[in-house]
Amino acid sequence: MPRAEAVARDLEAEILGDGLAPGERLGTKDDLRQRFGVAVATVNEAVRLLEMRGLIEARPGPGGGVFVANSSVRVALKRPGLAATWGAARFSDCMAIRNALEPLVCRDAAAHHTNEDMRALRRIQAEMERHADDPVAYFELNWALHRRIAKMCRNAPLHSIYLTVLDFLEDGLRGGDRRFDPSADVEAHRELVAAIGAGPGERLEAAIERHTAISTHARPRTGPRTGPSASA
Repeated sequence: MPRAEAVARDLEAEILGDGLAPGERLGTKDDLRQRFGVAVATVNEAVRLLEMRGLIEARPGPGGGVFVANSSVRVALKRPGLAATWGAARFSDCMAIRNALEPLVCRDAAAHHTNEDMRALRRIQAEMERHADDPVAYFELNWALHRRIAKMCRNAPLHSIYLTVLDFLEDGLRGGDRRFDPSADVEAHRELVAAIGAGPGERLEAAIERHTAISTHARPRTGPRTGPSASA
């Protein structure tokens, strides 16, 4: 992975994972250069990538620097009035997009995974199995698994769009919002991880199809988010 893309993904994870507020300052480009130990050109390219994805704004002049953009999805969902408009239609639209993107993400991950990637996936999968009787903990790990799969994707636009859709879905669900068959869900994710490790092919396609089938049981919540969320 190009160094600029790696820096961009680290900053993207920080913005989306920590729920940084719109307008929050990440520092100057020189601050970022020193923080990541990279060249000026690398920082400039990473900033350009994140600006294209609508996550940051670079402001010149005194008091300038790199700031979280107003379009950051996770913080935008917390704005007054937006949660009230979050309904079944919007959730269904995002789920349809997620199900369309998932095969692309999984195929890219299967084609480019490393041994370290697979160890990470298996660790999360094992924790999911250990927490199968605790829906809240299980689905938090489920989200982590799909984000880790996305991290293996080398297609930068696909990676960014997929994570954005996951953010919308996570903020639209909670642990009690989905009919959950622990045995079937655990087995579907175990096979998905194994199929990614085996590489592209019929096994992977079957695992993706099986996972998509269980994801259709997710249901949206209609009120503002108040607790841990769930995934499919």
